[in-house]
Amino acid sequence: MSKVQLDNFPIGLVVTTAEGHAVLHGNKDFYRLCQQTPQSLSLLTSILTPASKIIVESFVMPLLLHEGHCSEIQLTINTPSGDKIPVLVNALMHSAEKDSIYWAISSAQKRDDLYQELINLRNDLEDKAERLKQLSETDELTKLLNRRAFVADARTMIKQAKRNNLSYSFMMLDIDHFKHINDQLGHFVGDKVIADVGALLKKYCRENDLTARIGGEEFAIFSTSNATDSASQFAEKLLKVFSSEDIQGLNVTVSIGVATSLSDDFDTLYKTADRLLYQAKKNGRNQFCAHFFT
Repeated sequence: MSKVQLDNFPIGLVVTTAEGHAVLHGNKDFYRLCQQTPQSLSLLTSILTPASKIIVESFVMPLLLHEGHCSEIQLTINTPSGDKIPVLVNALMHSAEKDSIYWAISSAQKRDDLYQELINLRNDLEDKAERLKQLSETDELTKLLNRRAFVADARTMIKQAKRNNLSYSFMMLDIDHFKHINDQLGHFVGDKVIADVGALLKKYCRENDLTARIGGEEFAIFSTSNATDSASQFAEKLLKVFSSEDIQGLNVTVSIGVATSLSDDFDTLYKTADRLLYQAKKNGRNQFCAHFFT
């Protein structure tokens, strides 16, 4: 390597003898890093801390003699001002120049800062990806699951319930006379009613239940239980909750279809709960219809 190449090396570079580590040449980045001058520094090891000298003699030099190079070694330099600077060292014993060693030296702090920047960038990207995932799975108005996320998660819960011999239930819920609310009071009030219904469902559903708005004024709940009548009991509770709540100054009621099984697939439960919901509406609304697949 020519003197010009040494001087233009992108980080600190110093060439020493293999024996005694006498400095033959150093570039400006090396002298700036160790706060020395060519006149003040004759031996590379003279600026190393005692622990770093031991590392060089007991580890770096044997490796250089055996392999010809040594990578990513952290040492510590003493500066004239008394500071200790952690540095990252890569060393090479040139195959044609066994009497000299090339030492590439950079601030370990810069490397650590870069690593931290990369970690921060990764964390930021992960946070953004998680937020995008939540946005893609969440109904904007109610903050419940949307239809796509609900279906995917419910299919997974069915597999888990079957493995654990649990019953599982699909509840479909629809706001009674919602078209009348929209027509008479406007879509702004209608949206408020939908949001309030979603908030009540979130409040009264269990933490492990899936709760979603699956379209318009329709909501869905998927749950698992040891008791086959648990979903029907919960549906009855929800009817009482909505009958007693003041939602945007209105008496809002709901109709519910409940399908429970130990073995049926999601599509079968969905179709059955949908049919039972409209049966509840046909029977007069503000009630639920349930079916358990034996």
